[in-house]
Amino acid sequence: MRKRVLSSLALCLLVVGLCGCSQRSGGGKAGDYQIYYSALPNQNAPLAVGCETWTPETGEQIIPGLLEALLAGPEDPELASPFPDGTRLLGWTLEEGCLRLDLSEQYGDLTGIDLTVADCCLSLTLCQAEGVESVYVTVEGSEIPYRPIQKLTEADILTAVYEAGT
Repeated sequence: MRKRVLSSLALCLLVVGLCGCSQRSGGGKAGDYQIYYSALPNQNAPLAVGCETWTPETGEQIIPGLLEALLAGPEDPELASPFPDGTRLLGWTLEEGCLRLDLSEQYGDLTGIDLTVADCCLSLTLCQAEGVESVYVTVEGSEIPYRPIQKLTEADILTAVYEAGT
C-alpha cells in the first residue's frame, strides 16, 4: 500500500518538476495564475492534472482568490475538481512560507490516488502565490493520519519516493 501511495507521489513529483512551484512566466499575462485540477477522468490526458488560467481582479487577495477558484471547479469539461462535493475552506494562515489550510470533513474522505492528485492540485496552485513555499492541510483541525507526507513540497515528495525505493 505504501509503495502504491509513493508511486502516486512520484507521478505528482513529475508534474511538480514540469510545472515548478512558482508563478508561471510564459504563455500568459503577468499576474495570471494557473489553477490545477484533476485530469484523471480524461483517459487520453498525458498527465494526472491539467490547469486553467486565473486572473485576479484588481485589488483581489491572491490566496483567497486561488482557493475560491480551485474549490469552485474547472470550466474545461476535460478537467474535474479533485475535491469531493461540499469541500469547504474553514480557515487559512501563512507563516514563514507555510500555508496552513483547514478543510471541511469531505476532504478527509479522499484516499489513494485521489488524495495524491488533490494534494498536488493544492500545492501546484497555491505555491504560485508570493511567499508560499509549502502547503499543510488539516481536516476539521486534524492531520490526515494515513497521509505519508503532511507538509506538501517538492523536496518532501522526492524524499518519500527515494526512501520507498531503498
